[in-house]
Amino acid sequence: MTGPDKVQHVASAQPAIVSETGAVELISGPERDLLCVLSYAHLACGQSAKSVALLRLVAHEQSQDIGLLRILAYALISERLGDEALSVLDQLVKLDDEPSSCLPLMLMRSHALRHAGRMTEARALFKRYVLLRGSTAVIEQQ
Repeated sequence: MTGPDKVQHVASAQPAIVSETGAVELISGPERDLLCVLSYAHLACGQSAKSVALLRLVAHEQSQDIGLLRILAYALISERLGDEALSVLDQLVKLDDEPSSCLPLMLMRSHALRHAGRMTEARALFKRYVLLRGSTAVIEQQ
């Protein structure tokens, strides 16, 4: 249908996606998965800027998705955006209560602190990570 501005307007054939909270979601599950796979491929090919752009689109809609936030934090660190990565990591700490996530998040935080120019904190956290990693390796071998 052509509007008064001579531009053709097309209505979407798909119904709007409404979440359990009643909010309209702009990105469906399969679309989210596709964007995450594309962003992961960009990361693997060394194109972290493109990855960050795609992940920001999805994170805007799905800010509680732990897997998505992990990839976003990694991509931000790859782009040397330490302050933004720290913000994402803070959100991850609140959402991810898995004990196995503690060490990887600690390592990512040390890298983010380094990119944010907070070298003293980054070194201290990295030393703590190495100490904890060594103690868990001994436990796993027994």
